[in-house]
Amino acid sequence: MRRVILIVFAVLILLGFAAYRYRFDLLAFMVTPSGGFDAARVPPAPDYRRAEAWLALPDHQDAADEVPAGAIPGDNQGRAPADVFYIHPTTYVDPAGWNAAWSDPAAAELAGQLTQASVFNGCCRVFAPHYRQATLAAFADESRVEGRAALKVAYGDVEAAFRQYLAAYGGDRPFILAGHSQGSLLLQRLLATVIAPDPALRARLVAAYAVGYPLPLDQFDGPLAPLRPCASSGMTGCVLTWTSFVRAGDPDFYRRRAEIWNPASISGFSPVAGRPILCVNPISFRMDDVLIPREANRGGTVHSMISGGPEPLTRGLVDAQCVDGILRISEPEPFVFRAILLPGQDYHVYDYALFWQDMRLDAIARVNAYIAARGPPGAPAVQTP
Repeated sequence: MRRVILIVFAVLILLGFAAYRYRFDLLAFMVTPSGGFDAARVPPAPDYRRAEAWLALPDHQDAADEVPAGAIPGDNQGRAPADVFYIHPTTYVDPAGWNAAWSDPAAAELAGQLTQASVFNGCCRVFAPHYRQATLAAFADESRVEGRAALKVAYGDVEAAFRQYLAAYGGDRPFILAGHSQGSLLLQRLLATVIAPDPALRARLVAAYAVGYPLPLDQFDGPLAPLRPCASSGMTGCVLTWTSFVRAGDPDFYRRRAEIWNPASISGFSPVAGRPILCVNPISFRMDDVLIPREANRGGTVHSMISGGPEPLTRGLVDAQCVDGILRISEPEPFVFRAILLPGQDYHVYDYALFWQDMRLDAIARVNAYIAARGPPGAPAVQTP
């Protein structure tokens, strides 16, 4: 009997280790919808003329209005000379369908807790749409066909929301485009389809923060040719991105398995494998390989499970260096900034969180540079202490 107990105990330990080691593969399997993509089962589209179709609007109280203790400046949306159009990442992990209902409450709640959109309330009015996002399983190798179809639905919503922003809210104001993960993949297509071909919109673009999804540099010789990477802080009309890994981490998805939108491809997508990808250091905001020490990191924040708002700003979290298109970071000491890691020691969840104040001040610097160079006439610069 003792031997049986020991064997059972050993098996349970092995099963527990395997479950932990392959937890994300198991999650992807568990949330994969049964059956192929069916356009007839896609939830109804949002109506962006209605306020409830938006995750954040500047005249509504929402998570985009929050500012963590220690951050500068405060919520400046009432006086902001520019806008931001923000596309949230994947927050839908339900196997019920390949696309979420835009009003899915659990997905919407998580999107509001990410503290990402609030980065920009110091420089800009914040506009963030709900959309029929593709489920997490859409990015798995085994679900490419269904995933591509689901992502096309998601993109249709994002473009419709952006056009409604332009028609109803934007006027001739300058704007920032921002996204993360799935939101950044959709942002890449928005840049290529709507912004790059239109000189008037390109002239209003302050910058595009397409964070947390690989962007091959050769795109700037193709669909993004009228735009350019952000090589330094204060540049405008440019695009920046990074993906965060510790030094020993393995960015397999970003280097080899990810796909980006490609209008010339029959499938509408093309692989990133073998292509150099853009990395802008989110502490120095330079497109180089210089190691920036953690002392220069101006602070990050995460959603507090206790207060329901952002945690106070924590400074000096990580050092950072772009190496072969990947942002290599040191391990942050506070556990809340490493509690949820993806395979390969991927700090994807914290791409914004680790550099919250760095991004905030960078966005302000770019808006001020835009105002100084282009106006609009009489628009005040954003003041920081």
